[in-house]
Amino acid sequence: MLPVEYQEFLEALSDGLVVVDSSLKVRFANRAFLDICALTEDRAGGRDIGDIIGGGRSATDLRRGLEDLIANDSIVGPVEVEMQFPTVGRRVLRVVARKIRPSGGDAPIVLVTFQDVTAVADLRRENERQQRLLQGIVDTVREPVLVLDGRLVVIAASRSFYRTFRVTEADTRGRLLHELGDGQWDIPVLRDLLENVVPARTAVEDFEVEHPFPGLGRRIMLLNARTIYREGNNSKTFLLAIEDITERRRLEEERAAATRRVELLLEELNHRVMNSLSIISSVIGIEGRAMTDEAARAAFDRISGRVMAVATLYKTLSVAKSVDSVDAPAFLGGICHDVVHALQRESAALRLTVEIDPFAMSSSVAISAGLVLNELLTNAIKYAFRGRQHGEVTVAARLSDGQLSLSVTDNGSGIDADARVDSGIGGRLIELFSRQLGGETVRTSGSTGTQARLTFPLAQPSPK
Repeated sequence: MLPVEYQEFLEALSDGLVVVDSSLKVRFANRAFLDICALTEDRAGGRDIGDIIGGGRSATDLRRGLEDLIANDSIVGPVEVEMQFPTVGRRVLRVVARKIRPSGGDAPIVLVTFQDVTAVADLRRENERQQRLLQGIVDTVREPVLVLDGRLVVIAASRSFYRTFRVTEADTRGRLLHELGDGQWDIPVLRDLLENVVPARTAVEDFEVEHPFPGLGRRIMLLNARTIYREGNNSKTFLLAIEDITERRRLEEERAAATRRVELLLEELNHRVMNSLSIISSVIGIEGRAMTDEAARAAFDRISGRVMAVATLYKTLSVAKSVDSVDAPAFLGGICHDVVHALQRESAALRLTVEIDPFAMSSSVAISAGLVLNELLTNAIKYAFRGRQHGEVTVAARLSDGQLSLSVTDNGSGIDADARVDSGIGGRLIELFSRQLGGETVRTSGSTGTQARLTFPLAQPSPK
């Protein structure tokens, strides 16, 4: 047994302590050790240390370490061992052992301290398990992902992060975000995002950052950040997903540039076609005016008007910088202006009113509708006011429930429904284009005037 004064000193220790002799028999066990093992003093004294700490690989390894300590004067520990005690079951203990040679030539003894770290070890193992689970989840994400604690220390990073930014796990985990690498992640706007914006909003999506990276050049990234709070834990964790959109932005810029070049080419094409059609219309007009036959002159005028109707379409497309749709008021109003200008002699005393709803129409629809309008307005100007000094014509385009109603109304004296007011070709063109639009042109006439109305669905079915 130890002297009483030594025993009193050892009892004051908070860690468990056992004194064993060279045969590993227990000579003294302080109260802290007895509490760890749930033993009484009489059940511990004189017993082999192996009988107290129980079986299992850890206990066997500890006993061998103590035997080696006695034989070779080595030191055991600190080492963490898991033991299965007969009395209290599983415990994780941090063990340190040292051999002491008492004065006076007495046999050496071994002091063995035991610190119960079961709760700490279990918590560490659970954290390690969660860390492995977290890393496994993060590694399944294709885009680079960082997991940061509240101080912006990297807890985990996905494989794609290491691969994309050419860094290693050793140089990343456990380090502050803004200290990674050569400070390439010391991005003020990113730090502000994580320290101030994300905690207030919980999540931020598609936050764009542009920054140079050594060896990678300037990169454009979309950041998605989210704060995670675990129940019963006041600490916070940030998830930061990083999408490198540098290549996407480059392709978008190239596509935009290519689209712009195509638009410029189409604008130039529209402009040239418009000019060519205007020249053709002018040549036809000149040829028509040289005709001595009235019917031939009228035919040439009509051909010139039809060419100008198509030219007006290309002019409207060119002004609007469009290739597939036109503004209805601009296009239909332009045709009205061109027809009145072409028929100056007949329209000298004409008052024209144009009422067109604001809407867009496709180029294919516009050509057919424009040619019908050209024919109807030309007929009204040339034939509705014969023998009269003044007249009024109203052109209206109304859109309702997807149906377009295009009408030309005059206050002339009316016409005989069976009378031919043109060469006959105009009437056939009106019928042809009306049918092509899926609509119908109806003419009503009386003593107070004539109205021709084309009605058709504005949205045309796709060709099969």
